[in-house]
Amino acid sequence: MRYTGEIRRIHVFGHPCLPLDVPGAPADAQVFNCQNFCRLLSTIALPFAYYGISGSRVPSGGRFIDLGIPEDTAWEYGNEWHKSYTARLSQAFASEREQTDDQPELVASLYGAAHMDVETGDIPVIEAMIGYDHCCDTYRVFPSYAHQQTIYTAQAELVQHTRHFDTVIPHFLDLGQYELGARDGGYALYLGRNAADKGIAIAEDICKTAGIPLKKVFSGYSGKRKSELIGSAVAVLMPTLYLEPFGYVAVEAQLCGVPVITTDWGAFAETVEHGVTGFRCRTQAEFLAALAKAPALDAKRIRKRATERFSLENVLPQYAAYFDFVWKVHAHGGYYAPNAIRAPL
Repeated sequence: MRYTGEIRRIHVFGHPCLPLDVPGAPADAQVFNCQNFCRLLSTIALPFAYYGISGSRVPSGGRFIDLGIPEDTAWEYGNEWHKSYTARLSQAFASEREQTDDQPELVASLYGAAHMDVETGDIPVIEAMIGYDHCCDTYRVFPSYAHQQTIYTAQAELVQHTRHFDTVIPHFLDLGQYELGARDGGYALYLGRNAADKGIAIAEDICKTAGIPLKKVFSGYSGKRKSELIGSAVAVLMPTLYLEPFGYVAVEAQLCGVPVITTDWGAFAETVEHGVTGFRCRTQAEFLAALAKAPALDAKRIRKRATERFSLENVLPQYAAYFDFVWKVHAHGGYYAPNAIRAPL
């Protein structure tokens, strides 16, 4: 698909602390989001400029605007690195804008509040692929309805006048990075942060009770190695205790044809088809039953369902339509803008 809408360029504000280098930061979801968003723009041949940390690897079709090396390893709103980063990004953006004629352009903010103090003038800002709780712009793309409702509840006063202009588009993955696995490793897999709120204790308890080895991997895997790790598991356990905004690992497991076993809330209600691509559970008995039944789920069917919903090819038209929707809303009357339709009805 090639983009044919009005937008001529997108300015992509990236990660404030890490370069765009997924192998260098395999456990950072926001770096992964930055890469995927840039890959989407590259695929539809929509020119873009990526503003990021030194060492970033930008996909073809994009210009890299180097913001230098961070002064601190951590970003927090209002800290010294936030102030310095804002100054660097503001200067780079202003310089880039001086070199171009006025044209339909968008800014894509991929780290929420890290970019909120940057002066963008009259260019609309889209917060794409929101997986955090510090979103602040007028046009927001949530990866699940669960996360959208969470933000709407937590930030009711902040978002009440702009809810009309948001949308929900799931995260997406490159199918070429994931192969159908044999599921012959004899282990269940926990792949994620070593943190209590990710439900690691539940995963340990279930596997111990069921007598199935649990392989715990917290970081260090990407590309083919990650696909092989997932594809060899009998099931992937993801019993997250908080409201998961999306949960990439659940979809990665499905793309490898591996059942995913999760809790029954947050984005999992939208990403895991109970009894088809995995199981959503609430009690130990349900988790144990799910682990016992997981080998019977059809690997090819699991992958097919995931490719139909979470592939780059499936998501491309949704983002392209939203770019046009945002420009129409911005330039032609807001809520009453003619032809402001996110997707064909």
